[in-house]
Parts: sequence; C-alpha cells; structure tokens
Amino acid sequence: MGASPDGCVTCTCHGTGICEIKCPHSKQEEANLRLCAGEQGFCLVNDGGTVKLDRRHAYYHQRIVRDVDLWDNIIPRVESFFRLCLLPEVLGQQLTKGKFQLQDDQKGEKA
Repeated sequence: MGASPDGCVTCTCHGTGICEIKCPHSKQEEANLRLCAGEQGFCLVNDGGTVKLDRRHAYYHQRIVRDVDLWDNIIPRVESFFRLCLLPEVLGQQLTKGKFQLQDDQKGEKA
C-alpha cells in the first residue's frame, strides 16, 4: 500500500491529518470544464467565465476520520493479494509464464 499526500493539516478539534488535493481529471479539457460547471450538483461553477470550485459543495473541503473497522477488513485482503499475486509475479513472473493459477479462497475454484 502506498500514499502520496499533498500536505499535512492540523486543527484544534480534529488534530493532525494528511491533505489530499483533487481535481476533476475526467473533465480535464477546459471546454469540458466550462460545460460541466453548469451541471446541477457538479463541484465547479462558472463565475463570469471563470471556472471555480463551488464553495458550497461538499467537495470543497471535508475531513475523513480513520475507519478502523474498514481497515481491519481491507488489510488482510491487501496482504493476501500481495503475497499471492504481486510477489510471485515480481520474483518470477509466475502469472505471465502461466505457472501459477489463482484460486478463489471462498469457493476453492480457479479464479
């Protein structure tokens, strides 16, 4: 697992955290941005010909706190994927050479 935070944030009520800055990459062309800015509920607005982030939109800023239950569920799956899929491929190209077959842990069937 990895992360590439854009910065660190600190406040008195939530403590220290990381900052991730997003832009609507799927709407990357300026012409598309101008069109999307008029869409109901989109995170951008057209302000006199200038496309800006809507300050009233939920995406303007939000604080997401750590979800321990979510991570307790995800980490074993990620570790299993790394151990069974990525590591064999990195070390010996087992998947691309056709020497390794995945099995669905739940059903015991080939994936």
